[in-house]
Amino acid sequence: MRAAARPDGVLPRIDFRAEVERCPACDGETSISKSRTRTVVTLAQGQFEAREILERCDGDAGCPTVGSERLRRLVPPRQRYGYDLIVHVGLARYLGGRQREEIRAELRDRHGIDLSDGTVSNLCDRFLLRLERLHLHRAPALRATMEGGYPLHLDATCEHGRGGLFVALDGWRGWVLGATRIPTEHQDHLQPLVDQVVALFGDPVAVVRDLGDGIGAAVEPLRQRGVPDLVCHYHFLAAVGKKLLEQPYSLLRDALRRTGVRSELYAMLRELRRHRQQDGGQRTFGPGPIREDLLALVLWLLEGDGHKDAPFPFSLPHLHLIRRCERAGEQAELWVPSPRTAPERRALQHLRSLLARLPKERGVAVATERLDEGWQAFCELRDVLRLTNAELPRADLRAEQPQLPSLELLRLAEMERDLLDYKQELDKRVAAAGKSSVHAVVLRYLQRHGGRLFGHPARRDEDGRVLAVVERTNNALEHFFGGRKQELRRRLGRVHLARDLQQQPAQAALVANLRHPDYVRVLYGSLDDLPDAFAELDGVAVASATPLVRDHRDHRLHRRIKRLVEGSTTAPEHAATETQPDPSSQPPSDIPQPFPDIEGLTEEQLRARCATVFAPARDPRLPPPGAILTRIWEGTEHQVLILDRGFDYQGQTYASLTAIARTVSGGRCTSGVNFFHLERLREVGEPKAAPRPAEPSYPLGPFSQRFREDLLQAGYGEATIRGYFGHVQRFANHHRRSPQDMGNVEVLQYLIHLVENRNVSLGSYRAILTALRACYTVSLKRPEEVEFLPARPEAVHQLAAHAAAPRSSAAWPVPKPAPRAHSEVVPTSATVS
Repeated sequence: MRAAARPDGVLPRIDFRAEVERCPACDGETSISKSRTRTVVTLAQGQFEAREILERCDGDAGCPTVGSERLRRLVPPRQRYGYDLIVHVGLARYLGGRQREEIRAELRDRHGIDLSDGTVSNLCDRFLLRLERLHLHRAPALRATMEGGYPLHLDATCEHGRGGLFVALDGWRGWVLGATRIPTEHQDHLQPLVDQVVALFGDPVAVVRDLGDGIGAAVEPLRQRGVPDLVCHYHFLAAVGKKLLEQPYSLLRDALRRTGVRSELYAMLRELRRHRQQDGGQRTFGPGPIREDLLALVLWLLEGDGHKDAPFPFSLPHLHLIRRCERAGEQAELWVPSPRTAPERRALQHLRSLLARLPKERGVAVATERLDEGWQAFCELRDVLRLTNAELPRADLRAEQPQLPSLELLRLAEMERDLLDYKQELDKRVAAAGKSSVHAVVLRYLQRHGGRLFGHPARRDEDGRVLAVVERTNNALEHFFGGRKQELRRRLGRVHLARDLQQQPAQAALVANLRHPDYVRVLYGSLDDLPDAFAELDGVAVASATPLVRDHRDHRLHRRIKRLVEGSTTAPEHAATETQPDPSSQPPSDIPQPFPDIEGLTEEQLRARCATVFAPARDPRLPPPGAILTRIWEGTEHQVLILDRGFDYQGQTYASLTAIARTVSGGRCTSGVNFFHLERLREVGEPKAAPRPAEPSYPLGPFSQRFREDLLQAGYGEATIRGYFGHVQRFANHHRRSPQDMGNVEVLQYLIHLVENRNVSLGSYRAILTALRACYTVSLKRPEEVEFLPARPEAVHQLAAHAAAPRSSAAWPVPKPAPRAHSEVVPTSATVS
C-alpha cells in the first residue's frame, strides 16, 4: 500500500498502535498512555503522517511505555526517513557510483520523493554507519565461515600527502575486514585497525604487506606469535628499482627537457599532419606530398608501438625514447625509402638536426649509462622472482592466467631456490665490483627483506589437496583501491582525487563487500533484506560504529582557536581579569622545566598551540608605526608612512614595502627593505659576534649513512646533502642524542636555543629548519614532528617568552611584540636617500 497526499496538500495519516496487550515488565494489562505524530518518508509507502499510539500499564510507575514495533521496523526512532530509503540511497551512491543529482532525479520521477542534496548526503552517512555496525555485529558469523583461516593483506593509499585510507583485506575471499582513515602511515595510526581485525576474526594464516616501517611495526605482535610476515613481491621489486633507477632517471628527464627534443617532435608531427590537408596553405617543408609512413616514424619515436607503459620502475619511457631516437636513421631507411619528395627530404633533415641534440647533451650520456647498468640488475632480479606485466597492479585482470593452487605452490618453491642461488652469485659480484656497485644495492635489499619473500601458507582439504595459496603480491588491495578511485572519478567527474579521497569516509570501503554474495548471505541473506537488518540492529545493543571522519582536522579545536583569537583582539580587558594560576600547582623550581607547556603535548595540541602563539611578527628592521621613509628615485622623492598593519604610499595602503618598491621602480626592485636601505639599520652599533668554540661531535652511527642514502634517493644534490648533514649533526651534538630518538620537543628546544643564545640570522635559521624537516620527513618518515615549526625566528622569540610567562590554561592570548627602535629613523619622519 502506498500513501497518497490529498488534493488540498494534507498528508494522509496512518495509525500505529502498540502491539502488546500485557506489560513486558510486570505482565499487567496495558492501556493507551499517549500518542505522538511525525512525518515519515519511506520508499514503499511514500510520504505520510504517522501517529504512534503508546501504551503502558496503570500499576507500577516504573514500567516502560511501549511503542509500535511495526513503526520501529519501518523508520528509525525519532527520525523521518525509513530504512528502505536509507538503503536505497546508500546503495545507489556507493555501490552504483551515482551522483546526488541522479539519485534525487530518480526518487522524484519514479517514487515521487523530493529530497535535497544535503538530505541525500545525510542518508548516505546513516547508511555507512549502520553498515559498519552490522559488519561488527555479524563478525562472529563471518569468522565462522572462514574455514582454514584467512590471509591478511594490509595496504594504504594516499594522495599527495593529504592522508589516506588504510584497509585490511581477506585475500582469499576479497572481503574488506576493516578500514580506517589515517593522517600518515605511522605505527600509531595503523596499529588500532590491525588489533581490531585480529580481535574480530582471529590470527591470520599470514600477513602480506609492503616494505613500510609503520605496517611492519604494527604486525610485530603477529610475527612474535608465529604468523608469517610476507613482503609483497611487487612492492619489493618497486623499492629496489627506485633505489637503482630513480636518481639517474630524473637526471635523464631533466636532460631531455633541456634539449627540447620531445616538444619539437610533437610540433613536427603537427606540421606533418597539416601537410596532409589539401587547402593550399603555406607549408613548413614546402609543397608536395608526404607519405603517411613519415608521420608514423615521428609518432613511433614519441610513443613507441602504442602499448601502455608499465608503472615506474618496471618501465622507463624516457630511456626507451632515447633508444628509439638512436635507431631513427635505420628505421627511416626502412619506412621511408628513396626516392623521396622534396618535403620528405626537408622533414628528414629537420628530424636529424633535432636528434643530433641528444649526443651533445652530456647529461643524457651519463644518465643512460647509469640506467643501463641499473636496468640490467633490476631485470635480473625480476626474472628470478618471475613477476610478469600481468601481475602488476595496473595490469588488466583479464590478462592474468590463474594457476592451479598446487602448481602455484611448486612455482613459489622454485623461485625460492633460484633466489638462494642468485644471492650466492651476488656475493661473488660484490666481492669483485665493490660495495658501491648496483649488485651491492640488490644484495642489501635481499639481506634485509629476502627472508620475508617466501613461506606462503596453503589451505588444504581433508585429503591434503591444495585449495588455495596466499598470494605473493598485494594486487588484491591495489585493484581494490583502483576500483574505488574509478568509481569516484565516474561519480565526481574529476581526474585528481586528492581532496575527494581525503573527504571519503573509511566506512565506504565496507560497501565493496556487498558485491560478494557469500558475504551478503552471511550478513543477512540478501540485499533486499538489508532494511530489516538495519531495523533489528537499532533494536539491540551492539558495538557503536566509529565516527565518520572526512578529514584529519580537529574542527572543535579550530573553533576554539577562532574564539580565543577573536577574544584576544576584541576584548583585551578580559585578559586583565583572567584567573591567575594557583602557585601550588606550579612545578618545583629545582626541576628543570624548559618548556612546561610544550613537553608531553600531542601533535594536534602542538599545532593548535603554535597557531595561536606564532602570530605574524613585524620585521625588526622596520621603524615603529608613524615613521616616514623617504627614497629619492630618478630625481623624484617618494615617501612611505609606516602603519600598524601595512604601509601608506600616495594615499593607497600596501601590504609590503616590496610592492611599493616595485611600483616605484617599475618592477626592477625585488626587495623593499633593500630599496629603502633598511638593511643597514640592523647593524648600526652592533659589535661583531665572537667566534663560538667547536662543539664535540656526537656519533650518529648507522643513521649517518641512512640519512645520506635517503636524501640521495630523494634527488638531493651532494652539496645540499653535506649542508643538511652538518645541521643535523649539530642538532645531535646539542642534545647528545640521535635524531631518531628525539621528537618535536627536542626540535623546538634546539630552535629556541639557536634564536635566544646564538642569535642566528633569518637565512641561517631557514637553512637549519629545512635540514631538520628533511631529516624527519624524508629519512625518518615522521613529518608530524616538524609540520608545526615556525618559519621565522621572531615566532620562536614569541614562543620562548610565551612558554616562560605564567598564565591560565583557559586562554592563550596572542602576544604582540614591541617594535624595535632604530637609531637612524625618528618616529615622525626619516629621510633616506
